[in-house]
Amino acid sequence: MTLKTKINLSIATFIILTIFIIVFLISPFFSEIKKSSGEIISQKEKLAEFQAITENLQKFKSDYPEIKENLEKINILFIDPEAPVDFISFLEKTSNDCKVKLDISLGLPQKIEKDPWPSIPLEIRSASSFPNFLRFLEKLEQSSYLIEIQNLSIARLSEMELTQPFPQKELGERLVSGDVKATFSIKVFTK
Repeated sequence: MTLKTKINLSIATFIILTIFIIVFLISPFFSEIKKSSGEIISQKEKLAEFQAITENLQKFKSDYPEIKENLEKINILFIDPEAPVDFISFLEKTSNDCKVKLDISLGLPQKIEKDPWPSIPLEIRSASSFPNFLRFLEKLEQSSYLIEIQNLSIARLSEMELTQPFPQKELGERLVSGDVKATFSIKVFTK
């Protein structure tokens, strides 16, 4: 073997050995460093998220006394779907105050897709003088409950209807010609 061949063989061996070291030793080392740095970045992001959540929680704790009153007011807007007694009592008291006779039919709680909250539908039939009915409707709209009036039908009572038990029954005053009957549907939002 000549010197030139020995040098070429040594250079080839050195290049193959260098490639072998780079491929099998240095490359995995850099891959592991890249993987570890990716995990560190991921952990830093999670830590930043947890710190933001912690800061928001601390801010909420400090702000809670200020917003507690508003939260209680919001809670009053919704009725209890299992026992809507308070709302029914409100309707009855308001109707008595306005001298409006009510017949209430309560539906089952439901969740309609387009509505933001669950609700309970009610069908209400009433009879009274027109001004009393308008006053009742105004008090209903201004109540602290979250209500949506869906259908409203108002008609003058006929002479024949004035002699029938409803709406005369349990009404403190007699209905007279010109008084109205109203049928309407409302949706009361629940918790």
